[in-house]
Amino acid sequence: MNDVDRSQGTKDTYQRQLRLLVLPYFENFTVREVTVGRIELFLKKQRETSYTRAKHSRTILGMILAFAVRRGIIPRNPIKEASRMKKPSHTPKALTTEQIAAIRLAAREWRTGEGRMGPRSDGQVRDIIEVMLGTATRIGEALALRQCDVDMDADPPRVNISGTLVVHNGAGVHRQAHPKTHESNRVIAVPQFVADVIRQRLALLDPEDSEHLLFFSRVGTPLAPYNVRRSFRGILLNAGLEGLEITPHSFRRTGATLLAKELGIQAAADMLGHTSTSTTKAHYAEPDRTVKSGPADVLQQLAPPVK
Repeated sequence: MNDVDRSQGTKDTYQRQLRLLVLPYFENFTVREVTVGRIELFLKKQRETSYTRAKHSRTILGMILAFAVRRGIIPRNPIKEASRMKKPSHTPKALTTEQIAAIRLAAREWRTGEGRMGPRSDGQVRDIIEVMLGTATRIGEALALRQCDVDMDADPPRVNISGTLVVHNGAGVHRQAHPKTHESNRVIAVPQFVADVIRQRLALLDPEDSEHLLFFSRVGTPLAPYNVRRSFRGILLNAGLEGLEITPHSFRRTGATLLAKELGIQAAADMLGHTSTSTTKAHYAEPDRTVKSGPADVLQQLAPPVK
């Protein structure tokens, strides 16, 4: 994985989405023929497949039409007059143990086969997956971990989540000195399997270079989240999990779900760096639908007296 400039990565993403999402429907129309009615029908068809797909399609189409307005080709952007899309209700979904096992196996074997074109994997994506799974961090937070942010001699071992990777046009990838929100600054204990991975990463670094990132490109620069996600999609393909709504963020939901089930929703919120359990419950912890005997035992007190 090499560092990339976001402007190029974003451009490639938009071009791919334009080709796959928008052009198949509108390729036989001129810009002036892209009316509100046709947009409504197009987005309706997209929503039948996926809300996310429809949302991306609307964004790409809106950018194209906005460009046409600026060039005087059309007088107004019809996307602004199309009905707003209502996001469907979403229930958080954790990975199953079988899915985790399949991802781990595919990550271990990623780009290691004989005769494969391109550079062999250096194992970083495999290690990133383990760290994200065992810390419930965002991908930017995991990639922003530095040597000075980890304490493997503590009992239990711990990491300080104090930054994230951000990408700016023209400036590439750099470490931001705080996570997504300032409230997300936190110190968390890590399980042993994560501590083992971190110790292996530390062994590659100069102990005197405390600011060095645990994960880095072949030239020592921060890893671009875009490239990590691209490799992750390839791993999912090899794991036979393509087409499912699985992203690196799924590890965060999986951790939140397990913590909420075992320790309660507040413990999950604390681990994730949420100031409110409502966010954790609504977007991260999959509802526990296990039938518990406790309520039935309590309600048994209302049973009619034995004659």
